[in-house]
Amino acid sequence: MTSPFRLFSLPHVPLKQVLDNVGPEALLILSMCSRRSKSIAVSFRGPSKHVWLSLNFGLGDRLEGSDKRDVLLAVKKNHPKDHNTLETVRIGSFEKVPVRMEFLYQDGDKRGLITYWEDRITGLSAIGDYAREVFNQDISEMMIGEKEADDDHRRAAEWLKESQKSVQSLYCDFKPKIDNDLDFVMENFNCTERLSLYVKPSEHFCPAKMPNFKVDSLHILFSFWVKQDHLLTMNCKYIVLQDSKLTNQNLNVFVKHWMSGGCSQLKKLWVTVEEPIDYEVLLDGVEFVERGDDVERVFVDERRTSHIIRGGFDVKRSNVTATVVDLGQQSQLFFMIVW
Repeated sequence: MTSPFRLFSLPHVPLKQVLDNVGPEALLILSMCSRRSKSIAVSFRGPSKHVWLSLNFGLGDRLEGSDKRDVLLAVKKNHPKDHNTLETVRIGSFEKVPVRMEFLYQDGDKRGLITYWEDRITGLSAIGDYAREVFNQDISEMMIGEKEADDDHRRAAEWLKESQKSVQSLYCDFKPKIDNDLDFVMENFNCTERLSLYVKPSEHFCPAKMPNFKVDSLHILFSFWVKQDHLLTMNCKYIVLQDSKLTNQNLNVFVKHWMSGGCSQLKKLWVTVEEPIDYEVLLDGVEFVERGDDVERVFVDERRTSHIIRGGFDVKRSNVTATVVDLGQQSQLFFMIVW
């Protein structure tokens, strides 16, 4: 893409002031205008680079910024019929990638830069590497959606391993064709901070290997496959398990495990279960102090939202206190927080 812009002839200070205010999408597009513009964009340091980068494989096939509607680049498979008339840009080692501005949403007026590729995973990998170079940072989040080809997830995992080794946040939302699809994700994507699994395996799914759940935040939407031994290995700060088959006895074992020093990072455990919570069973053999509803405490969750907690059952280990929140006799929610 050639450009007649005089922007890059500006003195250093005015140029920096311009780039400070263009935003990440414009900075990325400007970097594609020429080799010189890319060099300037890469060396620039300022607010336009303060962005959370999310690379989506199968969930929109795009690179997003901090706001999920802030699409920085999108990937489409195959060239349009009029591709010979389209502008082209250089992205990494790919010299003539067809591009054009298009509406990103059917019901909106937001346009974004669409890049066209013969192979979508090649395109996503290329824009991921290009964004890392321009913004001088790793991709913060990967989102894994439906597969178009059987090796899509494998190729996404290979890109992660080869480009940056790990990712802070991993979000998975797809229908597994076989249970091995979920096994593959848990075994091959190195996630360091936040793991969200919105994947529903078969009714009798059991992980081939013990999952390595050592992240700050873990959310499993369909957690019916999570057994007691899986729960006891979850050394996470914030755990949300929905659609769980864990029993009151399982949760009793967990509370005792925590009191004995297990799951030392825990700040919150939130589990929806099939059978109502029976606090007599759950606290059997546990030393606790029951607090009345007149005792109010404020808990700040992982989203920095404050919650008023009334009453509950306090349990301790050394000098740390946790509360099993009393949600009533028919509640199907187990909620434990660590102060």
